[in-house]
Amino acid sequence: MSRILLSLIMSLAVLVANAQRICGFADYRQQIIHNTPGLADKITSIEAFTRRLQATRPQPSSNSVTASSVITIPVVVHVIYNSSIQNLSDAQVQSQIDVLNRDYRRQNADTANTPSYFQPFAADCGFHFVLAKVDPHGYATRGIVRKHTDVQQFNINDAIKFSSSNGDDAWDADSYFNIWVGDLTGGVLGYASVVGGPKANDGVVISYKAFGTMGTAAAPFNEGRTGTHETGHWLNLIHTWGDADCGDDKVDDTPPQQAAEYGCPSGIVISCTDGPNGEMYTNYMDFTNDACMNIFTLGQRERMRALFEPEGVRYPMLSSGALAATALDDTAGISGEPEAVALVSVYPNPAADLVTVSMTDQNAIGATIELYNQVGQRVISQKISQLTFQINIGTLNRGIYYLKINDGKSKNVTKLVKF
Repeated sequence: MSRILLSLIMSLAVLVANAQRICGFADYRQQIIHNTPGLADKITSIEAFTRRLQATRPQPSSNSVTASSVITIPVVVHVIYNSSIQNLSDAQVQSQIDVLNRDYRRQNADTANTPSYFQPFAADCGFHFVLAKVDPHGYATRGIVRKHTDVQQFNINDAIKFSSSNGDDAWDADSYFNIWVGDLTGGVLGYASVVGGPKANDGVVISYKAFGTMGTAAAPFNEGRTGTHETGHWLNLIHTWGDADCGDDKVDDTPPQQAAEYGCPSGIVISCTDGPNGEMYTNYMDFTNDACMNIFTLGQRERMRALFEPEGVRYPMLSSGALAATALDDTAGISGEPEAVALVSVYPNPAADLVTVSMTDQNAIGATIELYNQVGQRVISQKISQLTFQINIGTLNRGIYYLKINDGKSKNVTKLVKF
């Protein structure tokens, strides 16, 4: 019996030692492009936009970014569990958020492990990740959704992203970075959506065995770098070898590379035409173990941040209300004394463009109706000349808004959802 037990332990040790990173992004990318008409053209357009920005900007002059230019990204984590062990703790979820914040600000403790000849290219990417405080309906949230599923394992067909297939639906991709955590087939540690793909599929999926730095996270993928890697894809990065033999990752300061590197290489590894310093196998977008990843480059930073420029795919996220300090509820007032004039109805709600407001109190005539976003900014102000009228919200970003009568007395607020 003891010999059998020893044999099992040795076998497990060999499996762990030989564990290799498997990212499903390249296969998923081919799959989603094939199944989504027009996506290939959209990807080409996004790439052209990125190249134009890179061509018109000066070369980065600093490895760091200013505090005012840090981009804050609201996150929602969908924990999809079949067994109780997969229902990750809040602490484990937060440990992954902490890793993202260290790695994307180059505050990770292992920066010293970046080879000296690559240090000049190492970048603080200027992203800050925060679990959402307001859900898509305007209510307070911890930014974590927990949902039991009857599915034992998910593959890269996106079933985990939809309630109809025993997963969980995405929150509005223009306001939230969606992360799904569950059990994945075939040893896949994670995969990411394609920038420009369907919004209902937008986000990253990570195995519960490679998420965060505690609990179910298993070596050698227990330092949260799967999350860092997949988030890089979500921010439009490609594997360092361009998913081809000496392929193009669209970044000028990452050396050419023949194929993925695994484990923890050391010294100079030459392939393609990347001499004299060789491959950047410590890059987060390679396939090395968590402990051996420690760098994004200046070029990768510029590529990622291009998404948040005006007209960029992720630009709407900059006006997300998901991190409002206080979530408003249906009766929360913005200011004023006890209620005098009430809104009777707003329809349709949710709405995409025109909404009709109907009231019964003649005292509303002459007052102003105002629309506020989730952070309390007034986005529409309109005089009330009759009890039934329309408001055009077509130019507003999708999200939660609040209608209020501004007559110096009323504090009644009606919630309006723009989709």
